[in-house]
Amino acid sequence: MPLGILEPKTTPGHHVPGTVLLDAHATSEEGNLELAAAGLKKGSGKNSEVILVPQPSSDPNDPLNWPLWQRDLILMLYCFCTLCCVGGGGPILSSMAIPLITEFKITFQQVSLLSGYQLCAVGAIGLVVSACARKFGRRPTFLWSISAAFSGTVWGSRSNSFGSMCGARVVQGLGIAMFESVTYSLIGDMYHVHQRGTRMTAYILFQSGLGQIPSVIAGKITMDLGWRWVFYLLAIFMGIGWIGAVLFGWETLYIRNSAYNLDTSSTGQLDNVQATKSEGSVQEQRVERTATVSTTGARTRETVLQRMRPFHGTFTEEPLWELIIKPFWVLLNPIVLWSVILVAFTTVWVVIISFTIAQAFYGPPYFLTVAQQGYMGAGPVVGGFLGCIACGLICDPLARYLAKRNHGKFHSNFIYEPEFRLPMMIFVPIVSGLGYFLFGNLIEQGQTPVAASVMFGLVFVSVQFTAVSTGAYIVDAFRDISVEVFIISMTFKNFIFFNAWLDFLNDWYANAGPAVMFDTIGGIQIGLSLTTIPIYIYGKMIRAWWHSHDIFGAK
Repeated sequence: MPLGILEPKTTPGHHVPGTVLLDAHATSEEGNLELAAAGLKKGSGKNSEVILVPQPSSDPNDPLNWPLWQRDLILMLYCFCTLCCVGGGGPILSSMAIPLITEFKITFQQVSLLSGYQLCAVGAIGLVVSACARKFGRRPTFLWSISAAFSGTVWGSRSNSFGSMCGARVVQGLGIAMFESVTYSLIGDMYHVHQRGTRMTAYILFQSGLGQIPSVIAGKITMDLGWRWVFYLLAIFMGIGWIGAVLFGWETLYIRNSAYNLDTSSTGQLDNVQATKSEGSVQEQRVERTATVSTTGARTRETVLQRMRPFHGTFTEEPLWELIIKPFWVLLNPIVLWSVILVAFTTVWVVIISFTIAQAFYGPPYFLTVAQQGYMGAGPVVGGFLGCIACGLICDPLARYLAKRNHGKFHSNFIYEPEFRLPMMIFVPIVSGLGYFLFGNLIEQGQTPVAASVMFGLVFVSVQFTAVSTGAYIVDAFRDISVEVFIISMTFKNFIFFNAWLDFLNDWYANAGPAVMFDTIGGIQIGLSLTTIPIYIYGKMIRAWWHSHDIFGAK
């Protein structure tokens, strides 16, 4: 029972996928000889004893072989586009609700519907986006998504009616889907296990931690220049992201020999890697390259122009319709179902706060202006930033520390379990409980909106810890189905909000009051967070069960 994690029964020569030898510092002399014979590659610098999981192939076009600075810049490009599309395209209407109500002669409920229809579009297109990202790669999906988001933003800037704005928001939603889901799997494409936590934190920072920055700015822009200028400026930044995607959004999906995927296999991989390296049979080309290539032949990396091709062939033989329904099947995995419910509701609560800000602070006793309502997002920006910094400092070092404490069966220590990402969740019930309980009661008592904004920031800290912890856990435990997991999580979240919350959200606030509403939300969130405990304890057994009953046949 390593560090409280229950061990399943495994046959000799097999282990649970996701469980890996992460470091060679303390292996036995016999173990070190075995590692050397297998030719397993290790990290460099301070990570010189860290075994690279997954192992990079010998092909220079394998993203794991790209210089780290190039991979980090590609990730930053995706982060920038995510900030524009998710942060900019999503919640900006919350700070311009009053001008829209006045110009279009609509109600608060209809303003909520403008974002609700967008969320519905995101959820509906997400399954197709997931399938295309699997079948045709990340790059064509990336180009389509940023193009749709840009087009919807330009349309929104020229809308003259409620119906036209609804259409613009739907088109935006068609482009946003990728940045709320598929981009997570990019980290699994380009980074080794010991590098993922920090990068996951960076991505979450842009997706949600800094996601309120556009709303903060939008209020001031709306007040000084008009609400259309919010869309104009957002379109400019999305246009910059579109150019960056065309030039540098290279394909990151790569199919390498399964022997290199130490994190997704259950067999002893040392012999497999050694055999793969010695036999010279290379199966690590992209699917469309059907010819077998000798490892003795010199392989060169694609030129910049070749990398800029929008389409690099297909990456799987599975038909598109099977890939579209595949995300529903992963819900049979208890861990996936748990993460989907936890992340979905954690995110929905934050969206609810954004949607009630205008209703809470426009009238008495606050009478905040449009710009001041936008400034309410300052708390989440600061909280999200600090939360992500904390996650970045904790995530990978904590996993390494726990791996060091974990004594494996054949090695003295440094056996990594994906469940080591979950102890970070200990902060979530504490921080989220304080944030939600105090947010609602401060508004109920008419206290300063600055204090309410600070509580909103505490809520965002809990969102960062939840997203980073569960995101890193899913990528490490189920990297081969991570795209489907994040897609179904996003789809569930969006439809839960649209169908279950949107119809009565504003009425609930008006009838029950902010204290009752957010006390209820805080209690539910604490309860959901505590479910992490059984997942940590039984997670490895569930992983073993999923592998032995794999409905996709990917043993």
